[in-house]
Amino acid sequence: MWLEIVAGLLGLLGLLQFLLLFLLWRRMRQWQPRLDALAHGAAYACTDVPTSMLVAVLGRLQQRLDQLEQQSPPSRHSYDLAQQLAREGADVEQLVARCGLSRDEARLVRQLHPLNQ
Repeated sequence: MWLEIVAGLLGLLGLLQFLLLFLLWRRMRQWQPRLDALAHGAAYACTDVPTSMLVAVLGRLQQRLDQLEQQSPPSRHSYDLAQQLAREGADVEQLVARCGLSRDEARLVRQLHPLNQ
């Protein structure tokens, strides 16, 4: 007798579990189109922001490149003067100020043309 009651309760519990799973499955199917739409929109939102940022950065880089191209490079005379000054012992700051070289160019000139002794 106890065995029949336990078997009946387990059967009822199994049926209840099946019914609950079925209802959850139906609800999931109702929500699936909304979830797909949200995921699709989120994918576009994630790609728009970095793309617009890249476009803005590229625009700034292009402007900076245009500015650098418009600047005239130091003339040959400036390099000759820088070489002479470097041989006479001028430091990097003097080469930058008098010859219009960048700091890196002035350092290179000093390394290539050391002080005459």
